[in-house]
Amino acid sequence: MTTAIIIGGGPAGSVAGCYLSKAGVRNIILEKTMHPRPHVGESLVSSTVRIFDELDFLPTMEKQGFIRKYGAAWHPTQGKGEFAIEFAEFPQEGVNQDYTYHVDRATFDHLLLQHARDLGSKVIQGVGVKEVLFDENDFAKGVVVDIEGATTELYADFVLDCSGRNAILGNQRRLRENDPLFNQFAVTAHFENVVRSHDPKTADYIHIYFLPVERGWAWQIPIDDETTSIGVVTEKSVFQESRRRKEEWFYEQVASAPDLARAMENAKQVDDFTTEADYSYSMRRFVGNGWMLVGDAARFVDPIFSSGISIAAESAKYAAQAVVQAIETGDRSEAALQPYEDRIKAGVSIWYEFIRLYYKLMHLFTYFIQSKEHRLQILQLLQGEVYDREKAPVLDAMRDVIHTVESTPGHLWAGHLTDIPID
Repeated sequence: MTTAIIIGGGPAGSVAGCYLSKAGVRNIILEKTMHPRPHVGESLVSSTVRIFDELDFLPTMEKQGFIRKYGAAWHPTQGKGEFAIEFAEFPQEGVNQDYTYHVDRATFDHLLLQHARDLGSKVIQGVGVKEVLFDENDFAKGVVVDIEGATTELYADFVLDCSGRNAILGNQRRLRENDPLFNQFAVTAHFENVVRSHDPKTADYIHIYFLPVERGWAWQIPIDDETTSIGVVTEKSVFQESRRRKEEWFYEQVASAPDLARAMENAKQVDDFTTEADYSYSMRRFVGNGWMLVGDAARFVDPIFSSGISIAAESAKYAAQAVVQAIETGDRSEAALQPYEDRIKAGVSIWYEFIRLYYKLMHLFTYFIQSKEHRLQILQLLQGEVYDREKAPVLDAMRDVIHTVESTPGHLWAGHLTDIPID
């Protein structure tokens, strides 16, 4: 019998399969679609390099020629200019290069899934999981799959739900809770002829443009030498109240940011617009008897800091470690798997706090980027080192700034804070 069934062949599922196979644990990855397939979330943070190095996947990424990402830049809502950071300013333990990557997700996900197969995972594509099976003691024991219209049961000691926002197991157990604060809406497409930067040094950075609407921003991510991903994100109400078609709304938002409008002046759209909405949520529990939720299947907040693949990869690594330990102890109970949940919730809660404070400060965020006192700590968080709250005192500094502004009548920055609560 297969020891672990992994639902989903995206980054979380593939990384989990890689680690399990390297540990000698038999596993099967069930992916409902056929790779390659398109996906959003094209920019990585530096901490993912450590994991891909551990999995011997970096040579594949280098051979593929993904765009190297050396830093990030932010653009104001008015006027020209950018505030940039380089990842080389904050060397990370276990990361032996000063860049991460921008990726075409169809290619990247396909290569990573192939890598899992090469390391020993059994990969089956075109097979959708309908539900997770449980025994009389509420232990996960397998899944029901749909193969060409016929249902079949597959059995295993562990089930890892890596199904992304489909959240097969979380939805089955009614664990999903939508975030009460974040209700973002995104429209994205790929373009050619985008002027990525007037500074050659930052041309391949990720560029973030502040928009003059509630929690509004846009991303610019180079996919290859010709193609650039552009995405616009605001509160969903901003889109709804505009009463515009998504195409019209997208270009209106682009025009509202001077630097982005200039970058897009001669841009040519090369694929269809896609939308993402209502994507901020968390599952109440990440583990149970013989099962774990991994990556987006457990929690997703917001794409602002490109944390999606980082959280997917980190949680997949620790989920695999939890499976190995459970096999060694012979205990696959919820209590035995709880340390995995505690670790992942701790990391995701730091991401969440950072994102929440960012949206509160938003247009003042560049103050922290430029600050000698806080710059390296901001960089540390942006590079994905988020699993120890005590090492991120900059979050307290951000709170202090907010408190000072809100408690000081006539403060110069009073009009620059958004209405999002931080406690």
